[in-house]
Amino acid sequence: MVTFMKDKILSLIRSFPVISAAAAAALLFTVLTFILGPIWLAILELVAIIGVAVFLVIYYDLMSARKQKLITHISSDLEQYVRNISDDFPLPIIICAPDGKIEWFNNRFEEAIGPHSSGYSELSSVFENVGIDTLLDASVNGVVIDCDEKSYNVFSHRAKVGAGEVIVMYLVDVSKYRRIANDYFRCRPALAIMTIDNMSEIQQDHRESDCAAIRNGVEKNIETWLGKYPCLISKISDNSFYVVAEKQNIDDMIARKFDILDKIREYTYDGKYVGVTLSVGVGTGANIAECEKNAKLSLDMALGRGGDQAVIKNKDKYDFFGGVSKSVETGSKVKSRVVASALAELIQGCENVYVMGHRFPDFDAIGSAFGIVCIAKKLGKNAYLVTDKEKTMAKTLLDRAESEFPGTVVSTETAKMEFVKSKKNLLIVVDTHIKSFVESPDLLSMSRMTVVIDHHRKAVDYIDDAVIFFHDPSASSASEMVTELIEYIPAVDETGSFVADALLSGIMLDTKNFILRVGVGTFEAAARLKDLGADPIRVKRLFSNDIESYHERNKIVDSAKKYKNCAIAVADDETPNIRLISAQAADELLSISGVDASFVIFKLGDAVCVSARSFGAVNVQVIMEYMNGGGHQTMAAVQIKNSTIAQVTEQVMRSLDRYNESLVTAE
Repeated sequence: MVTFMKDKILSLIRSFPVISAAAAAALLFTVLTFILGPIWLAILELVAIIGVAVFLVIYYDLMSARKQKLITHISSDLEQYVRNISDDFPLPIIICAPDGKIEWFNNRFEEAIGPHSSGYSELSSVFENVGIDTLLDASVNGVVIDCDEKSYNVFSHRAKVGAGEVIVMYLVDVSKYRRIANDYFRCRPALAIMTIDNMSEIQQDHRESDCAAIRNGVEKNIETWLGKYPCLISKISDNSFYVVAEKQNIDDMIARKFDILDKIREYTYDGKYVGVTLSVGVGTGANIAECEKNAKLSLDMALGRGGDQAVIKNKDKYDFFGGVSKSVETGSKVKSRVVASALAELIQGCENVYVMGHRFPDFDAIGSAFGIVCIAKKLGKNAYLVTDKEKTMAKTLLDRAESEFPGTVVSTETAKMEFVKSKKNLLIVVDTHIKSFVESPDLLSMSRMTVVIDHHRKAVDYIDDAVIFFHDPSASSASEMVTELIEYIPAVDETGSFVADALLSGIMLDTKNFILRVGVGTFEAAARLKDLGADPIRVKRLFSNDIESYHERNKIVDSAKKYKNCAIAVADDETPNIRLISAQAADELLSISGVDASFVIFKLGDAVCVSARSFGAVNVQVIMEYMNGGGHQTMAAVQIKNSTIAQVTEQVMRSLDRYNESLVTAE
């Protein structure tokens, strides 16, 4: 009560300051009258003051009530006015709490969302595919959302309400502009270059008139297939075409998995399969010149991966379709002769030659490297093999090298220290062409002159600044390619039995003892190595395992489970030579009836690795590429960090499913 009276008096003083001052003066005068007399006059003055005070209180209460009524009336009208404006506002508006609970929305929002909008209580129920945080923070540029058949740019604004806040969002219909943008991107130009892969080989087996008929038949298939699209076709050579199309046409080709590849592969002439295949390189970009550049890069990638496939390059990304055929052996030695001459010239112009393969090198990487070391030494140059002796699958070969080539095998750290001492260094990379797979990426980045010799199908992250890029996916191994080079370098009249054994071990490893990917050139290389002193028995002993490795390999094979037409096994123990044992186990699993491909999963340090093998019916390279790995059609691998064996096993099965689905779609 005391507090109420105090507040009341203070309100009166603030509302009537002059009258309050006069009343205070009158009260003071009354007190003086009481003291000085007469008393009756003081009482009369006090009654008058009380009367005035009562009047002021009553007057103040009446005025306050009237003012409050006026404020309430104005506020009600203003609230209704704002609500009417919001309802009639041309943009959809929605107000929600910071937690996403919907507080209010206008008529335009209800029209935009649909008749069910009244049933929505949470923001997440309206915009299902967009996170609440994304919507609440869309204050500057907004966020585009799709609702039914329309697109809206949603902007949000945080507003203070009392002690809390609300989020006010308004939607701008951008459907028209999205349609225009989509039409623009669908109609962007794209360029495709198509080339018949192996007409030169077909010409060797057919008469000229038959070759012309085969070429015409293939061209008719291509023209019929392209006739479904409004595109321009220009024949630029006997076996190549330029195709200018729109992006939406390329998207349709992608949806159909470039089924022209299957049509050409299955083409028959005179009732017989010809074996002709088609490679397609597709490029997109900001203009026609960029499209052509990307199309050429795509075609190079397709041919480098063995042909019979379509490759699409968009910015830094490649997409692959097809590639189910084995690489066709050209039978021509012209390229090997030219590369041998150029390589000899490069070696003669340098002081030191460094040779390295891929990480965890096998017999093919080490064998082909020793072949290059032999060439360099025969040409009178210092040559070194760069590798980690403790992380190799060809330890028996390196142990033998200690006596045959003392001081030749060096570590990556030693190589880097020696590399900077001379500017006339030549780096030769064998059995890989991928930057991230080499034994020492640092040494690769230091090199001014690099040569690449590899037989694996071309990958995206390839070494693109090599002065010589000797790449032949039809070769069985890098050792076979190096053996061909030795044949065309006159200075290398003999290699010695060690180098011959090393090269033969590489061929035997990658061909599984002359079973897989064996061509005429493979046997010619083996015969040449036999003449140079190779002994198959000595080579066979290089692959010998100790009794512990033998038991571990059998343990892995015993753990195999069949999935679809493949075998998946897991190595539980992390032994020092687990890579070699897992690769051998994967090879052995292929001997099981009904197994077309094998996958052995094992732990190596902080990574989980997969060793994949097949006889060619299943393209394990494609399956491993799904998991960001790579390799060859019959031999591939992947290494995954920050994962478990169980997770990687699941990835392998999902990748197999994806591969099988792609085959069904292609059919």
